[in-house]
Amino acid sequence: MIPWLVAILAPTINCIQWLPQLYKTYVTQRVHDLSLYSLLLILATSLLWLLHGYFIMDIALLVSGTVSVCVNLFLLRLYMLYRRRK
Repeated sequence: MIPWLVAILAPTINCIQWLPQLYKTYVTQRVHDLSLYSLLLILATSLLWLLHGYFIMDIALLVSGTVSVCVNLFLLRLYMLYRRRK
């Protein structure tokens, strides 16, 4: 029972871990403390987890990977949009 719970919790938490940052960035429109390289590395990691979920046909990894990639792409978009504003 415990491995099944971990297999669900880990991707779920991974999926939502950037939502607070996304919300704060959207509301404040400030990105001066965000690192572009970190955002790109996190996006690459999310894409790799998504691919891994596809290769092993794990629905939890597919769903969380898709949501994580979308959240990271939106955060990256906000970064590009707001970094020009001072």
